[in-house]
Amino acid sequence: MKKAKTRLYLVIGVLGIALALAAKFLLKDWFSDFQSGAMIGVGAGLFGFGIAKWGVGLWGEKNPDLMKQNEIEENDERNQFIRSKAQAISGEILHWLLMAGAWVGIFFNAPIWVILLLVGVFLIKTIMDFILMAYFQRKM
Repeated sequence: MKKAKTRLYLVIGVLGIALALAAKFLLKDWFSDFQSGAMIGVGAGLFGFGIAKWGVGLWGEKNPDLMKQNEIEENDERNQFIRSKAQAISGEILHWLLMAGAWVGIFFNAPIWVILLLVGVFLIKTIMDFILMAYFQRKM
């Protein structure tokens, strides 16, 4: 990773913590609790992302051979196939967990919007599966 990019991630991390602190202490009178909480969440997310990427960038600058090896392994066809297979299986599990959640919601008399939301997401994923299967059958 280039030094400029590494520094950019550090800046993102610092801006994230500054946003969270500003929302907590400086801007608390201007925003509602909900808005302040959202700003703190976004700031904490930016902080975590920026600092993690900055740390990886520093490590990569000190170990360029290992970074090159990791990049080669990441782009390897076998590893890409394994990653795709794992994502497909986890997506199928989550797909059926949505329906299980809808049934549990019905059993415990959850609001109808919760049940319809779960069933709707299940149906959207099912439709997307069929569309993507047709796309990849034509492509391959």
